Amino acid sequence: MRAEAQLKPWTGKPTLRLAGLDLAGRNVDLSERQGRVVLVNFWATWCEPCLAEMPSLERLRARLEGKPFDVLAVNYGESGEKVSGFVDRQGLRLPVVLDPEKSAAAEWGAKGLPMTFLVDSKGRVRYWTFGERDWSEGEGLRMVEKLVAEAQDARH
Repeated sequence: MRAEAQLKPWTGKPTLRLAGLDLAGRNVDLSERQGRVVLVNFWATWCEPCLAEMPSLERLRARLEGKPFDVLAVNYGESGEKVSGFVDRQGLRLPVVLDPEKSAAAEWGAKGLPMTFLVDSKGRVRYWTFGERDWSEGEGLRMVEKLVAEAQDARH
C-alpha cells in the first residue's frame, strides 16, 4: 500500500442520512445504528485502491466482532448483481449498501473513491479520509478503537 491518506476531523454537516438496500434487498439505515460506531466506506469494483483496501476492512470487522462496531461498504453506482458477484469472489462478509443513483455519495460529498467516514455511537461523523488505507493497523485502527471505547463507556 502507498502512503496512507490522512484521517481528518469532520467539519461538514452534523448528521448525514444514509439509507439503502443491502445485497439481499433488506433496508439498511444508519440512523438505526445508534450506540454503535460505524465505518462508512464508499467504494466501487472498478476502483483499484478500493479493492486494495477491502481486505483490511474485512480484518477490522472480524477483529471488532461482538463490540459496538459496524462497517457499511456503500457501493458507488453499480448493479446489485455485479457487486454481489464481486463480494462472493472475494469472500467478503462486509455489509454492502447499494447506492445505484449515487445519491448517498452526493449527500456525503464522496466525490472520489475510496472515501471513508467514521461515525460515532451518537450518529455524528467524527473523521473522514480520501484514499486507501490499512484499517487493521496504525492510526485508522487506533481511531476506530478509541470511538468504540467511547461507545462502550457510554453504555455503562
